[in-house]
Amino acid sequence: MSTSLKKSLFSGRAAELDAMESAFRDVYGGRQRSILLGAEAGGGKSRLVEEFADRLSGCALILKGGCIEQRESALPYAPVTAVLHELVQLRGGTAARSLVGAASARELAWLLPEFGETSERFDAGIARARLFEALRKLFEELAREMPLVVVVEDIHWADQATCDLLRFLTTRLKKSRMMLIVTYRPEETSGSNALRTTIADLSLSEGAEMLKLPRLKRAEVAAQLEGLLGRPPTPAVINEVHARCCGIPLFTEALIDASGSLRTDFPGSLNDYLLKGVREIPASTAGLLKVMALGGPHIAHALLRSVADKSDLELAELLKPAILTGILVPDGDGYAFRHALIHEAVRGDLIAGERMAIHRAYAEVLERGPLPSYRVWHSVALARHWHGAGQAEPCLRWAWQSAVEAAATFAYADQMEMLKLVLAAWPDVDHAADLIGADHCRVLELAADAACWAAEAEQGLAFVERALAEVDAERDGEQLAALLLQRAVMRQHTLTPGEIADLERALDHAVAPTRLRADGLGQFSRALILRGEFDRARLLGDELKDLSERLDDEEYRIEALIVAASVDMAAGNSRIDAFWNVAKRAGQASIGRVEVLAGAALLQALLETGDYAQIIDIGPAIFAQTVEFGQARYIGAIVGSPLCRALLAVGRVSEAVETCERMAALDPLPLGLVHVFECQAEIALVLGDSDRVAAAASASRALPPGPQVAGRMTANLLRFDLESTALAGDMDQSAILIRSASTQLEKQGGVSWPLLASAMRVAIDTNRKDVAQQLADLAARTPCRNVVEQAERLTVSAEMSRATVSDLDAWEAAAQSWADLSQPFRQAYALMQAGSAAVNAGKRARGADHFGRAADLAHSIGARLLANQIETLAAKARIDLRGGKEGSTPKAKLGLTDREFEVLRLVAAGQSNREIADNLFISSKTASVHVSNILSKLAVPSRGAAAAMAHRLRIVDPA
Repeated sequence: MSTSLKKSLFSGRAAELDAMESAFRDVYGGRQRSILLGAEAGGGKSRLVEEFADRLSGCALILKGGCIEQRESALPYAPVTAVLHELVQLRGGTAARSLVGAASARELAWLLPEFGETSERFDAGIARARLFEALRKLFEELAREMPLVVVVEDIHWADQATCDLLRFLTTRLKKSRMMLIVTYRPEETSGSNALRTTIADLSLSEGAEMLKLPRLKRAEVAAQLEGLLGRPPTPAVINEVHARCCGIPLFTEALIDASGSLRTDFPGSLNDYLLKGVREIPASTAGLLKVMALGGPHIAHALLRSVADKSDLELAELLKPAILTGILVPDGDGYAFRHALIHEAVRGDLIAGERMAIHRAYAEVLERGPLPSYRVWHSVALARHWHGAGQAEPCLRWAWQSAVEAAATFAYADQMEMLKLVLAAWPDVDHAADLIGADHCRVLELAADAACWAAEAEQGLAFVERALAEVDAERDGEQLAALLLQRAVMRQHTLTPGEIADLERALDHAVAPTRLRADGLGQFSRALILRGEFDRARLLGDELKDLSERLDDEEYRIEALIVAASVDMAAGNSRIDAFWNVAKRAGQASIGRVEVLAGAALLQALLETGDYAQIIDIGPAIFAQTVEFGQARYIGAIVGSPLCRALLAVGRVSEAVETCERMAALDPLPLGLVHVFECQAEIALVLGDSDRVAAAASASRALPPGPQVAGRMTANLLRFDLESTALAGDMDQSAILIRSASTQLEKQGGVSWPLLASAMRVAIDTNRKDVAQQLADLAARTPCRNVVEQAERLTVSAEMSRATVSDLDAWEAAAQSWADLSQPFRQAYALMQAGSAAVNAGKRARGADHFGRAADLAHSIGARLLANQIETLAAKARIDLRGGKEGSTPKAKLGLTDREFEVLRLVAAGQSNREIADNLFISSKTASVHVSNILSKLAVPSRGAAAAMAHRLRIVDPA
């Protein structure tokens, strides 16, 4: 009998494989596709990819790269480097360079030395964009020759820069014949921001498809066993293996030993089980596996030979038992653990002394020179191995170098992790500052800066506090100012107090006309604009403008223009051209930071002026820039918010939902979450979902009560509470909230028109005419800054007319104003009210036209609750919207049966199920069923909401 296992027969996964082959047909036809392949550890992701690749043999260029697992942090661009390495091995360095040209080759040389000399790096954002563009160009050229399949395995170990690159590629290669396959473990999403963010974002990209591998069924386990054994297994073996492996392919394989027999001594714990095979092989081989475990899941043969200090033949003999038993597999120019779980188990079984000795062996080998083809990894690996070996000085030296390299490639999280190693080693190194050319305070400052860009504010604040305790304010006021600016921006994004005090103190110390003061002026101006303190922001913006001229610095000229345009917009001077001009100027300057700032300001200005088409046109590209420049988690949600709102305004609700999900998937800091939760609530309002509105409001309240957005959040939360209680039919609470809204609107500096409009509508619906008059007076004396606010004022005025006789002309004017702004939801509501007003005025044909248009608009955007309200009013007026003719009663009111309509009347009268049953001579259970049917058909969440609709639309008489 053979002493080695046969290759596992590909079993199950037919649907997933069909989906992948279908996606490849799209790619062959010229459309990019992405497959996100998720499965638990041992679930068969790699096996499925291997089978798919085998079926594509000769039809596509297939390049594979895997993320490298490290406990401290991920190696930067690991899978990309592996892909480039494989390409060079297939085509040769000269051919690979010719695909992209000299300039792009210099960018790729940062990852792989075979591409030649590296380029110079200046602005971080631009250099990052150049690297991304070089990779885009490379993949685009390869895909022109033949369909390209790029496989990135184990993305749960990816660094943030790799995640950003994947997002970039999915948006910039839409028309290329490229297929991206990403594998990951879904169970890792709960603990990994990078994985959760990337998977959620990639899943929403055009052409993306998520495939999650289920556990194998019994018949599929049987097929797998047949491939392993080389013969059909007995039913008893199938049953036992299926019961014991739970359908996990890796476990099935592990239950069969090298002789092909079923293991009978299955251990109690997975870790012991995984290590059992390791403990059964010769001790010399097991010892070599320990060495390999600290080198990563894949290790090159040449490196292993050097670390183990063995000849090729000796190494082959030692590795053979591990390969035959399936612990290791040959992998390109080296070896890999068959599964990450085995690798983890072997590594976890090491004792402290073994770990230190093995780490030292790796470090000593790597000190002789970099690993072939892996320039970026060399210093990172040395830093980690010297750290593991307990050698502080070389750890500090290499960690510092790797931090510099990580910063050059915009891998901010990796930069932060390497600087943490520098700080950890610092106390044990004499003359550490001389060794790296920076003092301890400077390292803390750099770590804080990296943490800020990586959106790890909690760690960043800790670094700043440590640095502030060390800095000598008298001797180095500018370093103190820089640290205060760092703390201020992190306090802003975490919505914690003290930001303004930090900014004021920073400017007190950064008095010289330097870039540092310019940074402070720009940051302070933006903080004041966020708070609504526009006059003070203008003064600082003017100073920034003067300073930018003294410095002759285009970056700060542009920033001063952004401040000026934003302040003018707030004052009602709607100079949208100013925003376009500054955005164009920022693009010409090619300075990543101000490009994003200018784009964000332009989107916000377009939103305020109601130019939704322009937002939808340019918004995705600006959103993508936040990824290119490494600022996605930092500012992505703030940039995405206008895009989401614009899509929602024009009725593209599903796209708004997707954009909101992208924003949330970025895992933003609290300032960004404010925008996420607001967008979630706005979407729920259009869909008429009171529970989701309330949930979004609750989530907002859970955020820190920061002064940065206090006024904004107060108005929005009050509006969301008012809308959710009204939707739920809680009229008493609505009345309380209406008065709170009136009080809030009277005392706040500037009127929130959305809150005013919501309060007015609910005041009329609940017959609170005194409050409605107060709101109408407030609206009349409040100036409108733009066409959106003018439309809100027309709507508020029309709502007020409902207190007496609903004004048809006013509602038609309001409907037209929303039509001019391409806002179908608001237009549909105004048309509904116009239809009622027309019918009441005896103009039935006009009313029928308004109702019909309103219903069409509501249905087109999925606003089911509003559509029901429109159809109910039309039915009451005996207008048949379905037939397009007026004068006939629909067969069912609101889609309800006659009995259900009777039940609704009693629900509206406040009767319980038992009282309804008594009145209608039915059982309580039957009454309960009728009520449930009513709630479903009306698309309302509660009895109160159903009653509120009945009273609001006057479809039943009050009790």
